[in-house]
Amino acid sequence: MAFFKQNMNQFAQAAILGQVDLIPTPDVVSAQVNPSSALTSLQQGDAVKLITGTSGAILVDKQTGPTDAAVFGVIPYNERKNLFVKGDIVEVVRAGYMYMLSSAAVVRGTRVAITASTTSADPTVATDSTSGHFTVGIAIDEASAANQLIRVLVSPLTNP
Repeated sequence: MAFFKQNMNQFAQAAILGQVDLIPTPDVVSAQVNPSSALTSLQQGDAVKLITGTSGAILVDKQTGPTDAAVFGVIPYNERKNLFVKGDIVEVVRAGYMYMLSSAAVVRGTRVAITASTTSADPTVATDSTSGHFTVGIAIDEASAANQLIRVLVSPLTNP
């Protein structure tokens, strides 16, 4: 699967993976990616988790999926840099509306969990109601199939 790209010859701006939408009250904080992380890819749209360690900043690492650890937030789109390495300072959306890529059909109003990015694919979200799974938020839009950008209300939670 190829990375989602913006068509540079379009007449109107289209949605971008990780773009924050409905901006009045987003909760965005800065955090440091774990300098000792084993991650191979980290980009916009990826979820992060809090970790222990010594740093003057909030310390996070890549959240790899619904069974990994509680989601702290999601990395939003940034005009300057969207691929990150260990030790980088990143923005993290804790609450707000963000465009995310679907991995299958998604019904509006359902909780969604993330599948982390790889070196060859963007992160995706899918409906997840499994007890004990960590989700990133609630789908605000419908997706009829995979690879569609939908708005997600980022609100990390564990399914009951």
